[in-house]
Amino acid sequence: MSIHDLIARRANPTADQAPVALPLTLEDGRLRRARMLKPKVSFIVTSYNYEKYIVECLRSVTRQTYANWECIVVDDVSTDGTVAQVRAFVDSPEAGGKFTLIQRAENGGQMEAFRDGLKIATGAFVVMLDADDVLLEDFLEAHMRAHLSVKTVAFTSSNQYQINAQGEIIGGQHMDHQAHGHYRHVRLTSFQTGFWIWATSSSMVFRRSTVELILPCDGTTFRICADYYIAHFCHLIGDSLLIPTIHGCYRRHGGNNFGSNPVLGNINSVGNLDKHPPHDLFRQTMISHVLDNFDVFYPIFMGKGLVKFLLRLVKPSELPGLVAAYPQAFPRPLWHYLWLAAKQWWAKRATPVSEKFKILEPPRATPACGQEQA
Repeated sequence: MSIHDLIARRANPTADQAPVALPLTLEDGRLRRARMLKPKVSFIVTSYNYEKYIVECLRSVTRQTYANWECIVVDDVSTDGTVAQVRAFVDSPEAGGKFTLIQRAENGGQMEAFRDGLKIATGAFVVMLDADDVLLEDFLEAHMRAHLSVKTVAFTSSNQYQINAQGEIIGGQHMDHQAHGHYRHVRLTSFQTGFWIWATSSSMVFRRSTVELILPCDGTTFRICADYYIAHFCHLIGDSLLIPTIHGCYRRHGGNNFGSNPVLGNINSVGNLDKHPPHDLFRQTMISHVLDNFDVFYPIFMGKGLVKFLLRLVKPSELPGLVAAYPQAFPRPLWHYLWLAAKQWWAKRATPVSEKFKILEPPRATPACGQEQA
């Protein structure tokens, strides 16, 4: 248990002790007068043969009410008319000079296309936007309010409408998204078993620093479902926040890389799991990335904290091999880490769901501190 968790557990304010409402960061006039800037957000649109949808996707970016953004489109060697359409849009007055097109020399899949975009991105936050999806105009506004005024997390995920190839609304929410009407701080989870409680990657805004920390640097890549690796690893590093409101549209057109199943009713049959990379491949990649980059991760967690973090990924049966192979990360006897694993497993079971999916107050305005009206 961290010192922050200990303080929170012991605080226990009485009913008449209302918490102080912090100002809404985006409307705090003091920041503007101090010449502090709103953070830039980099949209990275990865595309392969999406000429039918990509211009509509890019137009939805231009409609954002939050103005400090850039958009990088990475084409993964499309064989249709995608590149011509994107180039025409990027050069048009509608794009406003805020779009950049990258053409890959060879097809590398979702993770490599995203990595290319990230290399030239300049934003402190990044969006992994699928070229067939559509954002609503207040997408960035809602996410940046959540990041800056609700909870500091690795990424946020808002709910989504679901649309078909013709742009018709076929679902009033995304069935994976588990906000259930509240801002929820998702924490204290492990990755020894798979779960998915967010909407799609197009619903997420990541801290760039977290994404850069977790991307594999040993040549491992994921041609599809790279968002599964990125979202889970970022979440394990810095938690996530579910935004209950809807700010985008996920398109099901039958040709999606994974989520291609139609909406059938009260069944969440997203895609063919046989196409999904094995859960253990993601898990082993995360473990290897942390241990092979020990010097990077150690200052973040320190020794005991790093072991606790790894035990959210490692199965007890894997500990003997890891303790023998990585003495720098596991300097104590094997029995000590087996005991820690059992202790952590029990603590996880004893933690109520209300603490793992902690309901938070929505961002709310206060009249003090020179705050301006939205």
